[in-house]
Amino acid sequence: MSTPLDFAEKMKEKFEEILRRFVEIPSVSADPAHKDDMFRLAEEAKRVIEEFGGKARIWQTDGFPIVYGGFEHSPSAPTILFYNHLDVQPADEPEWETEPFVFTKKGDRYYARGATDDKGPAIASLFSAVYAREAGIPVNVYFIWELEEEIGSPSFDATLEQHKHEIKADNVVISDSIWINSDQPSVDYALRGLQGAVIRLQTAEVDAHSGVTGGPVPNPISELCRILMACFDPVTGDVKIPGFYDDVIPPGDEELESFVNSGFDLKKFQDNYGFKWLRYTDVREFLKRVWAWPTFEVHGIAGGYQGPGIKTIIPHWAEAKVSMRLVPDQAPDKIFKIFKEYVESLNPHVEVKPEGALPPYLGDFRGPYADAIRTAVEKALGKSPAFIREGGSIGAVLSMSNILGVPITMFGLSLPEHGYHAPNEFFDWGQAKRGIAIFAYYFEEVAKLRS
Repeated sequence: MSTPLDFAEKMKEKFEEILRRFVEIPSVSADPAHKDDMFRLAEEAKRVIEEFGGKARIWQTDGFPIVYGGFEHSPSAPTILFYNHLDVQPADEPEWETEPFVFTKKGDRYYARGATDDKGPAIASLFSAVYAREAGIPVNVYFIWELEEEIGSPSFDATLEQHKHEIKADNVVISDSIWINSDQPSVDYALRGLQGAVIRLQTAEVDAHSGVTGGPVPNPISELCRILMACFDPVTGDVKIPGFYDDVIPPGDEELESFVNSGFDLKKFQDNYGFKWLRYTDVREFLKRVWAWPTFEVHGIAGGYQGPGIKTIIPHWAEAKVSMRLVPDQAPDKIFKIFKEYVESLNPHVEVKPEGALPPYLGDFRGPYADAIRTAVEKALGKSPAFIREGGSIGAVLSMSNILGVPITMFGLSLPEHGYHAPNEFFDWGQAKRGIAIFAYYFEEVAKLRS
């Protein structure tokens, strides 16, 4: 039998074919115009698993479907369940240099919305399972492919509860995260949570002439800016909401030292994301704040005149969209309550509505599955992975941990430069090939746990 890397190279054209089939279905879960595409992709995903000899089914939900399927070796073999999502972000940014829903190959790079988040990694995981079956590695490998992750997984928990008697898993692998950089693979053992909110203020029934009314009347955009600045410091990022930090468990010195020694490169991070400056340049403080500390962010402000030139009005309404990333042991409902009460104390006319919530997740970077992924990376790449926290939120992690009650391994294949949620998103063959090899070795290591 060939090595995992040899197998991957042999399957390169097939990988590209399937990635093309997936990314050219515009599975934008947030856009009702793409409703039919969501169901079309579910059928395509089921078909692909079956093409390789696996068994698959589609679970209908109150929203978009979930694909479940895989490859059975034997009832006594350990079972690994991969989670990926196949829905994608919208792709309406003007900076796209290629058609976002047309597979475009440039060398070994594959450009399209969803190429790295999360269709490319999902297909790489599938190919590793195909290798395991052909090599006779005694593991069962299954997949859950969700189609609502980008809209907060509203149907996932209920569907998981409904079908948990069908699900086989000794270990769940979440393949939806980013390496530190192309030279340093990383394993996440914690995720920040999230509490979103919309703040709306209406001060009149219609816009008014600023020359006739300006001065003594309230301007809702200005008032929202005042409220936002009372919530956080835009220079440091520190949150000013009373009680916000009460339940935070700070990362320990050992963890922070591990972060610093992980191979993270601040200059590469800044270059990859194109930031002109950073709030913090001390690596220890930077990593604490991006991986293990809560935040308050403003995502958009609406209201007033948005056309060319200036229209001298006092707007009659304004709206701000915000979110707070949370860390252990912050609870989203408690955070929203103190946020709402604080904002209303600043201006009783403001309307504050919740918009999506996820608790934080804290796993372990020790144990047999952590050792298995560490060994697998060392075999495939000749180096150890860094064990880090992740600043983002993945609702399926908490769901699968709570409902299935099995250990979670978070190991994605994306890189910072791949452009998660950005224009000109891409995946590359090098990462696909390395992912296939790493997961193949992971199967070998997990199989040893039963021997």
